Amino acid sequence: MLVSLNIRDYVIVDQLELSFSHGFTALTGETGAGKSILIDALSLSLGSRSESGLTRKGSEKSEIISEFDISKNSIAMDWLKNNDLFEDESLLLRRIIFPDGRSKGFINSVPCPISKLKEVGELLIDIYSQNSFHSLIQPTTQLDILDHYAQAGELVNKTKDLYAEWKVLKKKKDEFEKNKLHIEQEFEDLKLLIKDYEQLNFSFLNWESIQEEHKKLTNAKELITTIQKCNNLISEDDVSINKLLKEIRRDLSAAYQVDKGLKNDSALLDDVLIQINELERNLNHYLSQFSDDEGRVIELEAYIQSVFDFSRKYSIQPENFESEYKLWQDRFNELNNAFEDNQFDLQEKLAFQNYFECASQLSELRIDKAKVLADKITSFLNQLSFSNAEFKIDISQVEPQLSGIDQVIFQIRTFKGADLAPISKVASGGELSRISLAIRVASAENTNIPVMIFDEVDVGIGGGVAEIVGKLLKQLGSFYQVFSITHLAQVASKADHHFKVYKDEKEESVISKIDLLSDEDRIQETARMLGGIEITATTLEHAKEMLH
Repeated sequence: MLVSLNIRDYVIVDQLELSFSHGFTALTGETGAGKSILIDALSLSLGSRSESGLTRKGSEKSEIISEFDISKNSIAMDWLKNNDLFEDESLLLRRIIFPDGRSKGFINSVPCPISKLKEVGELLIDIYSQNSFHSLIQPTTQLDILDHYAQAGELVNKTKDLYAEWKVLKKKKDEFEKNKLHIEQEFEDLKLLIKDYEQLNFSFLNWESIQEEHKKLTNAKELITTIQKCNNLISEDDVSINKLLKEIRRDLSAAYQVDKGLKNDSALLDDVLIQINELERNLNHYLSQFSDDEGRVIELEAYIQSVFDFSRKYSIQPENFESEYKLWQDRFNELNNAFEDNQFDLQEKLAFQNYFECASQLSELRIDKAKVLADKITSFLNQLSFSNAEFKIDISQVEPQLSGIDQVIFQIRTFKGADLAPISKVASGGELSRISLAIRVASAENTNIPVMIFDEVDVGIGGGVAEIVGKLLKQLGSFYQVFSITHLAQVASKADHHFKVYKDEKEESVISKIDLLSDEDRIQETARMLGGIEITATTLEHAKEMLH
């Protein structure tokens, strides 16, 4: 609901602070008083295009702030939350416009692109005028009106979800088909790669062991010579370590007999002799086990060469073989399953079947409710001076899309013998305003538009039809907040609230002002709308009768 509208330094408005209530509100005044300026200012706060010359003469900028109560508008709240702009159930839209037409937009005090103002504005207000039909002539809006009337929200959401799921799978399937040759080549390459690798019988631990063994065997002669030299130094040479240690032991043992303080040193020397003897046994055992097998060397060198060949061929280091092998297997299995089961094709077909069943169910509901809604709209049109009008909601099947398989077009014939045609091509501005009124009243209980503004929907009518327009606007106002700019007393008299727009001329300036009328003021304004230059007592009585 629109709670308030504050306008500062806009065209011929210096400052206005207006508060609004639920129900049907009429705005009246002399032609040129500024009624349309108010709607234009509100539209700017909702993201409409700005231009130069809108700032009041002598002012640095114009500022327009509209405040909304969105406590019952879940769609707007969800939008704000999704855009990280939600604060509470009160929404402020602010637009600053400079003399050259540049402007800034704010949502809840957060600077935002004007496109964001427009997005959220479309969830708050719909404006119907002779020159601005907003969303009503759009096929998407017409579809939304029918869906809300049919209470098809759950089916619509399910259809959208299934459509999105189908499109993802269809994209995968199409990509698979497009790249099938490439994928087949990749599959064959992987097959050969895995075969080559498995023939290596490779493990990194075994690879390290093989390299160590190869290193040992290729240096066999040097190793044998070195170990034999060590053994000679220990016990075979004339001056061997063993002989020298035994001589030291003999001398130290004699000294120990003289000085018992050498006990630990004597014991230490015994340990050294034991260790040297252990070393000699180990080296002799190493020599006895050593095999200088040229055949084994050739075998190891052939394996090492095969590993290096594989590494060069596929540009992979041996330490990465095992981890890469797991990736090759996973990709191979994925491609193998795709070829064997044709999984993308099967999944896409199943997803489309689920979508189409849901979309068909939605289509049946739309067709069923379209006739009922069209008859109701026709009934209201007949009351609004379209005595021989006929309204039809044409539903034709189209290619699958997010909203289903239907295209909805609102059609009308405004006089007997005319052909049915889309409302945007048949109706004039004033006619479309009344058609919009009929549509909104007919679908009011299930519509999702919280605020509606009708700009001179009474153009070209009068008398009893004007009174019917007033009654329909009041009926619509029992569900939603409705504003109507009107020149007809029959319409204004049905309003729950009545504002008068007028010009206040001061020396060299003209200022547009607006007042909420009291009961007495409403009588005077209604009489003005009924009467001529001079308001008579009879006119005043007539005005009182209309208001009561």
